[in-house]
Amino acid sequence: MAKRLKRITAICSCFSSPFSSFYRPPFSFYEDDVWIEISKHLDAKSLMNLASTCKWFYKVVTEDCVWKYAFLRDLGMPDPGKVSFKWKNIYASAFDGTHSYLFRQYEKHIDWMRIGAFFLNSPAALLTEKLTFPRRIAMDTIEKMLENMGLCVITNIKTGIWIADLQLVRCPVCDLNTCEGTMQMLDTRHFELFLSQGYQNGSWDFTHLGSHETRRDIAAASGAIIDLKHLNDASTAEMLKTKTWFGKDDDLQPKAKITLHAVAVNTNLLINDGLKVKFQIMRAGTDGPVVAIRISQQLL
Repeated sequence: MAKRLKRITAICSCFSSPFSSFYRPPFSFYEDDVWIEISKHLDAKSLMNLASTCKWFYKVVTEDCVWKYAFLRDLGMPDPGKVSFKWKNIYASAFDGTHSYLFRQYEKHIDWMRIGAFFLNSPAALLTEKLTFPRRIAMDTIEKMLENMGLCVITNIKTGIWIADLQLVRCPVCDLNTCEGTMQMLDTRHFELFLSQGYQNGSWDFTHLGSHETRRDIAAASGAIIDLKHLNDASTAEMLKTKTWFGKDDDLQPKAKITLHAVAVNTNLLINDGLKVKFQIMRAGTDGPVVAIRISQQLL
């Protein structure tokens, strides 16, 4: 008896429709996320050139995340968290050539240089005119500590990123127009200070903390601000090794050293009769946090 052949079902080939779920539209060169990511890696000049090409690129470049990335990248700082102003304005206030003497007492200003930025992680800092100090600091009133030791600890500082400049000004300890003396100043501020209304309208101003005088020949004018929480960090210890960054005795150019949590300056001096060091702070209002610190040195 002959075997019955099994019916073989024909294999159907798949038909792909251009409207199926596998269809993808052509790539668009105007992808917001792509260009935002590209913009994060451009310098400020390139960003502004890109923004000027058309309205679409202007919208992309003015995204806050672009300028935040650029600011933190160019200063080498960690994210400070919540801010009170747009990052584009914060970037401009740090990199447009503005310094504190453009707001007030410009007639006393001679020259300046940007040192960099550091991060105050705690609301307490050590202010000192010397880069060598005892491990245990005898606490007293700020005025007494400055007068006796040339250092002090201040609290209630606004934490976050601080920008440090070195200023050269005409004798800010007096108001004599005929005075030709000059003064070196370590000028530091919270990174949002220049945008604050209280600073711009002059209602926030510097107050005198105290001073320290040395009535003998001083080899160098120095000053430092160190986050008290990071006083014993390896990076702070490296900064205090002055031989690694001080200039030679005949090098009179100012030198600066900045770490993540501290900043210091030093300038070698010619023969002199001594040095007077002034310490000043600015608060955000009467009882507000400290938002700016100055350490200035003048030859006697």
